[in-house]
Amino acid sequence: MIVELIGCDGAGKTTLGRMLAEPRVLGARAVVMADLVLDRPGLRGMTHPTARNVAQEVGGLPFLLRAFGRRRAYLAFARHMHARYAPSAYHRLNGMRGIVRRVGMYELARSSAADRIVLSDEGTVLSAYLFALTDVELDRSHVERFAELVPAPDTMIYVKAPIEALVERALARPDPRPQHAGKSRHEVERTIARTVGVFDLVAGSPPLRDRVLVVENDDDHERLRRLADSIASELRVSAEASGVPRPRAARISSDRLHAGD
Repeated sequence: MIVELIGCDGAGKTTLGRMLAEPRVLGARAVVMADLVLDRPGLRGMTHPTARNVAQEVGGLPFLLRAFGRRRAYLAFARHMHARYAPSAYHRLNGMRGIVRRVGMYELARSSAADRIVLSDEGTVLSAYLFALTDVELDRSHVERFAELVPAPDTMIYVKAPIEALVERALARPDPRPQHAGKSRHEVERTIARTVGVFDLVAGSPPLRDRVLVVENDDDHERLRRLADSIASELRVSAEASGVPRPRAARISSDRLHAGD
């Protein structure tokens, strides 16, 4: 069962993911997707992001090649979208490397960890960032096509926060994200607003919306921890139940789950 956290930078995906990955929360059945490759001798101490990405590219490549026929349409679409939206040849190449890595790791998880709850905060659906980090006018049909073709996790946890809070967090970072570096407050706010709009479209698209849990993160750490426990209960029930292995769509905005979109 693959569980992917999506949303804007600064929304709290990594924090929530770490909470869910704690042994007391989901138990021994949970594993962080990157650890399917990195949790082995010689790789466990690897901390450099580029080195970790390369290790995952290498580890996932055989699984990508095995599934290439099934993923051909998505990979071709991703290449076409990078040609349209990526600002330079470097960004197109680096973006496609990310696509290859994420699809490879997705297929590795499907093949080798089907009996576990695999958590990812850098999964296939997060590749929709491509539509946000550009000045090219967004074609909504491209987002809809992305939602149809992307290898979908069983559950997506869409972590949201107010745009004002996301802007403040982006500006307060000692190491600004590349899309925010050297930008004015107005430019940062515009980029974040577009990013939120893109993920709202993705999460609300018919092929994916029934897989989505929406978390409203209001910066209360203790409340977020209680929400992690609530989400974990949903995931455990879903993983243990027969039939479709994912929880119902829900919006999580307080200490309990609310049915919603």
